[in-house]
Amino acid sequence: MLIANVRSSAFDGWTKWLKANSISLEQVPTIRTIPPRSERARPTPLSEFVNFSEAIVRETRNVAIPWLVGLNYSMSSMGELGKLIQTSKSVGGALRHFVNYFELLQNFTDISLEVDEQFTHLNYRILDPNIWPRHHDAMFSLGLAAKIMRSGIGDDWEGIEFMFETQQNEMIGNINKVVNAPCSFGAESNTLRFPTAFMDAKLIPRSDSLSRSEINSSLAAHRRYQPLSERIATLVFRDLGRSAVQQDEVARQVGLSGRSMRRKLSIEGATYQQVLDECRMRQAVFEFRTKPDLSLTEIALRLGYSEHSTFSRAFARWSGISPDAFRRNLNKCIN
Repeated sequence: MLIANVRSSAFDGWTKWLKANSISLEQVPTIRTIPPRSERARPTPLSEFVNFSEAIVRETRNVAIPWLVGLNYSMSSMGELGKLIQTSKSVGGALRHFVNYFELLQNFTDISLEVDEQFTHLNYRILDPNIWPRHHDAMFSLGLAAKIMRSGIGDDWEGIEFMFETQQNEMIGNINKVVNAPCSFGAESNTLRFPTAFMDAKLIPRSDSLSRSEINSSLAAHRRYQPLSERIATLVFRDLGRSAVQQDEVARQVGLSGRSMRRKLSIEGATYQQVLDECRMRQAVFEFRTKPDLSLTEIALRLGYSEHSTFSRAFARWSGISPDAFRRNLNKCIN
């Protein structure tokens, strides 16, 4: 199953901002030692990075930190993607680069840009259901997008709104005041919504930055070494609860025929059904944890099962107990 990673250089902007604002990591005893600068080009488990951002807010009680780190983040810490963004002549071009090549920074993530005549939505969510909470990582990531926007529109924040996947009572502090915009909670994705006219705002491009062909080569190399089962799991998690997950469509999106996909999975010692079942069960646990009011029937439908009983049998085979019993045990641990 896929292991979610992030570039270790993602820590750079955090440590720089914390130091500049006289916040010592010794004040956050729950944080493990972060990777030394000499190892920042290597990937770090995404769960560790998210725990890092959550712990800082929890221990300092300052919900603004992830947002401010994002707004003040150095493009150089984004590696090749940062260089490409700096070639952009408009906010829209820069945001498209940010979305299209985000995979080079962090995998197992669903990030998209939806543009219509009036409003544009930049959507972001981590797909690994084992990583939760992840509220402040979302504020940091949307802060990166806001940094790109502000380089073109300045402080003109009129018409901007935020949506977060967490519930409001799980966040610390007044988020509306932190981002200086209306916020809503309990959404399907973390979203920055802004007037589409902002996409045309001009940027001053740098001529010494990365070319599109260079970063495309990097992305192709990145994907070449990623197991097929991980690429499939990413697509399955992205669509569970949102649209029907069809094997032929998954094959098409990974650039293979259904037969070739099954053959390559067999070489890895897996089957499509095994990947799908594992994703469904892990997502079910996430739904239990984050949507306590959903019935088992509703969860079964969200996961693509036509009947509650089919889901219950599959879950019992996977976990050893019924979904009802699992949910009760989970609630006891949470409470």
